[in-house]
This record gives sequence, C-alpha cells and structure tokens, in this order.
Amino acid sequence: MSGDAKKDLIAEARSFSASLSNVFLMKKRDQQTRHLLEKAQNLVEGLLAENQRLSSNTGTPRQTRGGGMGQLWVKLDEMKRENEDLRRQLGRHDDRSTPTKNMSHGPGDVIIADLQKTKTENEALRTQVESLQKTVKELQNITATVQDEYKRAKIGLEAAQKSMEKVRHDYRSLEANFTSAKTENDSLKQKLTSSVKPMVRADNRLTENINERCRPSVIAMRYNTLESQEWMDAKESLEDSTAMDEEEITRFLCSSIMKTFEASCDTYQCLELAIGELLRRPALAISIVQSGLSAEPAQLPDEMTDAIRSRLRHNCDNIDSGELIKITKNTLEKEFKDVKGLISNKAVNRYLHESARLTWQMAIQQPAMRMSVTDKRYNEERHKLWWSCDQARASSVSHFIWPVLFDYDGGNLMVKGCVFAS
Repeated sequence: MSGDAKKDLIAEARSFSASLSNVFLMKKRDQQTRHLLEKAQNLVEGLLAENQRLSSNTGTPRQTRGGGMGQLWVKLDEMKRENEDLRRQLGRHDDRSTPTKNMSHGPGDVIIADLQKTKTENEALRTQVESLQKTVKELQNITATVQDEYKRAKIGLEAAQKSMEKVRHDYRSLEANFTSAKTENDSLKQKLTSSVKPMVRADNRLTENINERCRPSVIAMRYNTLESQEWMDAKESLEDSTAMDEEEITRFLCSSIMKTFEASCDTYQCLELAIGELLRRPALAISIVQSGLSAEPAQLPDEMTDAIRSRLRHNCDNIDSGELIKITKNTLEKEFKDVKGLISNKAVNRYLHESARLTWQMAIQQPAMRMSVTDKRYNEERHKLWWSCDQARASSVSHFIWPVLFDYDGGNLMVKGCVFAS
C-alpha cells in the first residue's frame, strides 16, 4: 500500500473514531448500543496505536505493516456490519433513529440532522404555544366578563339587602301600629258593648262581649253538652225505669226542652210587659198579681230592653228554674201521660233544670236565640240522622230527637238538630 493511501486510511479511521464519539455524545442509546459503540471506538483506537507503533519500529518489514492495515480494514468492515445490524435492531424500538447510510457521513451531517429534527420539534412547540396563548386570551376575556358580572351581582345584592332592611323596618313599624290599633279597637269594642246608646241597639249577633259568660257561642257549646250528658242520662234512666219505647222517650225529652224554651220566652215577654205597665202605672205594683195587665200593655223603649237583657244575662246563674219547670210541666201534661212520675226521675229532673237555665239564657239574648222542631223534610245541612235511620232513604222527618238551634229567628245555624227520618 502506498504512503498516501495509508495516510488516507489512517485519517478515515480517526474520523470514524471521532464520529463514533460524536454519535455517542449526541444520541440517546440503549445500554447495549452504548457498549458496542464504546467497544468499536476502543478497537479503532487500539488499531491506530498499534499501527503507529509498527510504523515507528524500523526493524519491521513492510509486509508486516501492510498486513496490519489490512487487518484494520477487516476490523472496520466488521464494525460497520455490526453497526448496521445494531441500527436495524434499534430501528424497531427507536423512532428517532437515523438511516444507516447517515452513519457513513461525518459528525457534521449528524449534527445537521439533529438540528433539522430539533427545528421541526421547535415549530410544533411554537404552534402549541400560540394555541395556548390564544386560549389564555380567551380565558382572560371570560374572566373579565365573569368579574363584571360578579361586580354587578354584588351591587344588586347590596341594593337588595338595603331594601330588605327597609322592608323589615317598615314591617316592624306596621306591626307596632297594628298592635296599637288592635288594642284601641278592643277597648272601643268593650266600651261600645258595655254602654247603652239611645239610637244604637246592642246586637249579640254582631259583637259578643267576651266579659259575659252568657253569650251565644258559649250557649251553643252548653247546648251540645246538654245533649251528650243530661239528655243521654235521662234517656237511659227512662229506658230502665219505664215501659216507654225509644220513640216515646225521645219525643218526651225533645218536647220537654222545647216547652221549657217556650216558657222562658213567655216569661221574658211577661217581664217586659209587667215592667212597662209598672212604669206607666206605678200604683199597680201593689195589686199587680190580682189585677193583671191592661188590654194594651205599654212597650218599653229599646234602650231599656237592651239594658234589662244585659242585666239579666249578668244575673243568669241566680234564677229560680223551679218556676220555669212548673210551667213546662203544665204544658207537657197536655201531650204525655204521668208527667209527674216522669219528672220525679232524678236524671229527668236534672235534665229539665239544666234545660230551663240554658233556654232562659237563649231568651235573654239580643236578639233572642231560636230553637225549632217545625221542619218536615230532611235537610242534611240542618239535620243529623238518628242512628237507626237509613241515610239513603231519608227524606221526610217523622219526629225530632233534638231541636235545631239558630242564633236568632231566621238567622244562622249554630247546632244541627237530630231527627228520625223515613
């Protein structure tokens, strides 16, 4: 081999060794590839050192040097083939590996290829950065809009809170005024119901004096209690002590309370007429029992009757119910037999006394309350059926078990009556 060719071969071997070093430094390889590259580089460097040693030894024949360079070329070919095999194996796992032919180029080509790849990656990253910057701007615009909405909502909330505070203050003021007005109204109502005015009549239907125990609502409750207690006791007692059947007993008890009510109303009417007659003829107070009333008795003024009724209601618990029962007994004897024996029954007697006290309180109301047993047709709104009646077939009223109670004659229903209907 000539000297120039040998120099070129040595230069190429050194360039190849440098290329291996550059590839090792610039590329990320797996452990096996790294080991093979280091081995190839050491081998090339060892061959170069051996060649230099042989060149410096003058006693070595040229054939020996020539044989050493041939061995170097053989080793280089083996290294190239081994490198090609490694590249093919590496190409299956590493997408960023360069073709085998690039390995034959110098380190500058490798650097250029890496620069191209880096540039491509840089462009892709720049595109991503621009997209992200655009997204950031959009998010900033959205954030600004949300902040504006928040500021407006905050202002609205503050205004609403101020309005709420004002409404609460107004509500407290109205509540205080309402309480004051209610107190004043109650006071005026008490004064109105307790005073007697010439042109305005007290009407218990419209205003009830809560200070009076004898008023329509209380009477209605006592009327219900009378039916459920004294009336029931009297009925059971008569069933046990007499031979009367259920219809006769219920007719008798219903008629008893109606006659007592009529007696109370008549007694009050007589009281009014007697007072009017005494006011006109005071001397009659001495002989009123014997002489009786005149043919045309005097009528009391409205304000006086209102005052009388109010005073009678105030004194309703102290009346003598025995006189009313006597009147009731006389009227019952016209309809029933042995009334004296029936009244002597303790439960019946207690029932009559309670009926007398209660109906007297009905009669002295202004206007007087009304009990009725005159209905002939069954009316579900005014009547309740006796337990043995058929609801589907009830049409005409056979007789009353318990009278209907109104707040006045032709007024509002307060307690339903109990009837036997067929």
